[in-house]
Amino acid sequence: MDQPRKPWEPDPAKMGNNWTAMFETRRGGTAPLPDQTAAPVVEAFDDADIPGIDSSTYRPWIVQRGRSNAAMMLALRWFDAKAELWHGAAIAYPSLYAIDTLGDRAIALDFGTRQYVIEGHGLDVLTRHLLQGSVLKIVEYNSTIWPVRDNGPVVSVIRKVGGE
Repeated sequence: MDQPRKPWEPDPAKMGNNWTAMFETRRGGTAPLPDQTAAPVVEAFDDADIPGIDSSTYRPWIVQRGRSNAAMMLALRWFDAKAELWHGAAIAYPSLYAIDTLGDRAIALDFGTRQYVIEGHGLDVLTRHLLQGSVLKIVEYNSTIWPVRDNGPVVSVIRKVGGE
């Protein structure tokens, strides 16, 4: 004859009749280990191999590979030819309010008090990565640093249009 179960006990049809055995200690004094086969393996992301600006080959943007940690900041880098210095900004992804596109030629990023316009070609792929939040850095092309480049996507201008 089945006894009525207490409200805190699991259903024996789902857990089996001996569900309390998983809480009992073994003779060696250690508790039984849970089933490890169902746990997903999470690939650790090491950002030590993310390069800075490489002067040998032009890469218009750097995308985060491995999604164990979400990208928190988006870095923008552009070159001032007069000062011969790199300028840049790093903005938090959560403050990205809107992305406006003009085909594959222009992207406008609205960060509230700051807006940036990115011009070039082949930027539709960049837009897709921005929507996923996986872009770590966008780099403007400069012919004095990279005299030869392939026919792939290019960021020709990064321009700040908003106030401080």
